[in-house]
Amino acid sequence: MAFALHLLLSCVISGLFSGTWAFVFDRDNYCPPGWTRLDNRCLIFQNEELNFALAETVCNMLGGNLVSIHSDLENQVVRQLILAGAGSFQLSWIGLHDRVEEGAFLWTDGSNFDFDDWGPGRPRTTDTNTDCTQINFQGEFWSDQRCGRQRSFVCAKDLKNF
Repeated sequence: MAFALHLLLSCVISGLFSGTWAFVFDRDNYCPPGWTRLDNRCLIFQNEELNFALAETVCNMLGGNLVSIHSDLENQVVRQLILAGAGSFQLSWIGLHDRVEEGAFLWTDGSNFDFDDWGPGRPRTTDTNTDCTQINFQGEFWSDQRCGRQRSFVCAKDLKNF
């Protein structure tokens, strides 16, 4: 018994000095505390109301962008993050805008615009002052809104950026 304990202790001490261990913690597969993993991205709800540009700046400071949404599943996960963080489906910024050219929507992270969930009568292409996109319009849809409005927001970043 004493020999086995001595052998185990020797292996542990040897591992401390050599840096060799039997397991490896792969931090690339985890999001930090407070973030939620969805596929290869980490998302976080920010329950602070800022205009669109400042919300994007905060997300940039966190190493990401306002969230881009590319499927119904992602759309529902973002809505649930907002519900969990705010206690309601409150209006919140996502990273979609048409500030460059009216009607030509772009994600702030540069990804393809391949999914949408516009509410009835949205987006408003006749109102050139509504260039930014909020989620939870009429309780569940997206709508275009003036970028200077104060909204909570959701940030996203790739796992590889942690």
